[in-house]
Amino acid sequence: MNTEHQALADVPLWLLVLLSMAGLSGEMLRASGTDLGLRQILQRVALRFLASGLLGMATLLLAMALWSNLYLAAGLGIVIAVIGADVAGGLYTQFLAKKAGINSRN
Repeated sequence: MNTEHQALADVPLWLLVLLSMAGLSGEMLRASGTDLGLRQILQRVALRFLASGLLGMATLLLAMALWSNLYLAAGLGIVIAVIGADVAGGLYTQFLAKKAGINSRN
């Protein structure tokens, strides 16, 4: 078994699920208060879900490779996953505002 497969085998399944869902609840809460359509809500949720999963897993695997401490890697991965989801959501909102011709800065 090569190194990448062994690293993923050492990570518990619940941690993978937790990292990939780090941004999901926040976006659903944000989307519930606005008048967005189902398509826009699903796009924003998918964006945050993928951003949090990608950044969280990359951070988790990098921290595991550097420090070999699962709890430290998991904590850092979750924090980076939430931050990454927020940044991706903010960038997407700015993109939509620019596309609609709305100037968000006064």
